[in-house]
Amino acid sequence: MQHDQFEVRGSYHYPDTTTLEDALLAARTRIEDDELGEIEPDWIKAFQRRGTRLTVQAQLPAAADRYLAAAVLETLAATAVEGVVEISRGGRCVDWFPSQPTD
Repeated sequence: MQHDQFEVRGSYHYPDTTTLEDALLAARTRIEDDELGEIEPDWIKAFQRRGTRLTVQAQLPAAADRYLAAAVLETLAATAVEGVVEISRGGRCVDWFPSQPTD
């Protein structure tokens, strides 16, 4: 059933491609850190790059480690200058991760 999954959707914009690459490397590191929990390593393939924009669109099973997913999204948001990614279930937002630009 569709509501048995979490939908992850949104995008972030980074100041440059180096910052975007660094954010993706940090996200991969969090996913591969087996102390944090279980999430599909292939989840990183749901991240599509276009220039300095990162778009996230994925389905996570209800059994996925939402805390690890949140840690990954917080990592991606930390250096983004704009954007937001939401986690929803059954059409309702259960968490969101806005960019954290530094002024």
